[in-house]
Amino acid sequence: LKETEAEGDDRELKETEAEGDDRELKETEAEGDDRELKETEAEGDGRKLRETEAAQPLRDGGEVEATAASQPVVTADNCSGPWPDFPMCEPKMEWMAENWQIDECYASFGVDGSKCSFQLYLSEVEQWCPRLKNRTPSQNIKREKPLAVIQDDIGPLIETLSANTKFDWIRGRIQRLWGDWVAAIHRLQQEKPFTHSRKSVLVHIGALTDKAGFKFAENADHGGPLGELVQWSDLIASLYLLGHTIEFSTEISQLSQYLLVTKGKGGCPTISETKYQMIFIDIVGLKQFKRKVGPRLQHYKCLFRVLDSFGTEPQFNFKEWKPVDLKPKQEYGKTWGNWNLNPRQFMTMYPHTPDNSFLGFIVENHLLQEGRKGVPARKDQALVYGKELYMWKDKQEYLRWISRHFDIHATIGTTQPDGEEISMEDVVPPFVHNHGILKSADLQKLLQETRLFIGLGFPYEGPAPLEAIGNGCVYLNPKLNPPLNRENSKFFAKKPTLRALTSQNPYVERFIGRPYVYTVDVGNHTEVEEALKDILRQPPPPPYLPYEFTFEGMLERMALYLEHQQFCAPGQWPPASVLEARVSRPGESCKDACYREGLVCEPELFPLLNTAKALSKHGLYCLRTEAMNSVHGPSMAIDSRVCSLQSETLLLSCVGQSSKMKRLCPCRTYRKGQVALCSTCTR
Repeated sequence: LKETEAEGDDRELKETEAEGDDRELKETEAEGDDRELKETEAEGDGRKLRETEAAQPLRDGGEVEATAASQPVVTADNCSGPWPDFPMCEPKMEWMAENWQIDECYASFGVDGSKCSFQLYLSEVEQWCPRLKNRTPSQNIKREKPLAVIQDDIGPLIETLSANTKFDWIRGRIQRLWGDWVAAIHRLQQEKPFTHSRKSVLVHIGALTDKAGFKFAENADHGGPLGELVQWSDLIASLYLLGHTIEFSTEISQLSQYLLVTKGKGGCPTISETKYQMIFIDIVGLKQFKRKVGPRLQHYKCLFRVLDSFGTEPQFNFKEWKPVDLKPKQEYGKTWGNWNLNPRQFMTMYPHTPDNSFLGFIVENHLLQEGRKGVPARKDQALVYGKELYMWKDKQEYLRWISRHFDIHATIGTTQPDGEEISMEDVVPPFVHNHGILKSADLQKLLQETRLFIGLGFPYEGPAPLEAIGNGCVYLNPKLNPPLNRENSKFFAKKPTLRALTSQNPYVERFIGRPYVYTVDVGNHTEVEEALKDILRQPPPPPYLPYEFTFEGMLERMALYLEHQQFCAPGQWPPASVLEARVSRPGESCKDACYREGLVCEPELFPLLNTAKALSKHGLYCLRTEAMNSVHGPSMAIDSRVCSLQSETLLLSCVGQSSKMKRLCPCRTYRKGQVALCSTCTR
């Protein structure tokens, strides 16, 4: 089963900490951070230098043409704004005024200390400001954007993937599902032709490198974790089908041949820094990337799209964040966070963190695609969600209750946590029929005969429950009581999120529910028994799958992301017209405040509300307004009526909450079955 165990069990956590974190963090900090501090942070202004490091927006293709130096610089000191359509222009101009002399590269682009030379640089070398009015078209940098053409010939992609055995499982999944992918994109094309631009994309999967030590590729066919491989497979298929150019890397040594890095140092982008418009990568790969390029990482930051199953919340992403209640020697975001990226650059498995982008995956389902003709009759049998023996520990009594009503089957593999030997007899009751690891077609057939899919409580937030529901099974979803988070769970202790999981799969608990999902306390016999009896009283439900996990749903979402999500240039998507502002209750996050109104929180729209005028317009009448660096702004303190505006854009957060504050929240509508897209967001 397609389980999400990427950062899964204790074995992986130990490997990550031992081989990934301790070694790479030490090397990264020693070779990357220290050097970056010496070369880039000369002035010591953490906030302002963060603005430079967070995203240096390069022209399309990641290239910078040194035309600014060769063109006459406007000397009239009249470049003072305002620039309402370029919200980051003013702070960038202020930064340039204070820091343009820290690196000689700025002068090489024509910066001479005048405001207009700053604007010239920030509009033609970087893209933070509008172009000067007296610049002629021949002077401005222009670049044609070629249109993408649908690629439904799988041959070139398979040839590329076949050159590296680490892609064997990914290649097999893409080949197996290719007919469904092609049919889906042609259906979308018939509804409305695709007109998006072609991108050049680098895919670097750090978890597949030898140095990472995860052995995902080696264990894929023996019961090892598949969640990340599922997501990478579906991402690659989407990118290729949509007509983009892809190059692949699975080793740190390969990065050199792909990155066109010129020698030098400092805060300026260099000419021909990279040929890519986007770099899809994971957290392990991001650490490797930083170690490889050192302080030059800042020139690539806006290109990254980071696959991050459990998500990264803004305060863990922001390197300078220091919570007031931080205990001595307590880490806060060090292991996986502190990247100073736009939080939307992190792409999750499920839509659980609105501050991040929902990438998702597709669920293989033949019943919904082919109809119910020829489908075997349902039996009173159950299939256990757990391919590795350690997942079965202390579940014998729970399974015994279920065995009184259902014949129980399993697909247990041969992989074992390092240093731990568990025998089948010790954890698996004798009444369980184990089929071993099945091929996809055999697993689909077994699911179609099965009535109940049994969760054991781990792995968290895997794709398998959706696959079972899509094949007409009912999912018994273990409740997590108390909810698990970084405060009470070793698994989540170093994850860059405060999110608390209420069950093994909160998405199906919240967005699907009965009759497909029964969330129960697996230690409560009465609760389990009542759920089982209710399931047996009902006729088996028809197969069901949310649109966002179908082939069409993912292709549509990816097409819009790739075309409209701009982290290397100013702009706003979704558009301002979709904003529906709401005021939260005390102690309520914007995520929950929007959800209570049938809406979702949209972090991209926060800047529209981060003003004193917006607070007053929506009923938050302030005695005083001040700037703040927190995850609560824009907001108003209940007792003092002091309002706070967010001074750090990377800390604008949908999930921040305080019992002492009411927050002003940017909500929007969403497409039914496609929560990542607003109601009017179409191709």
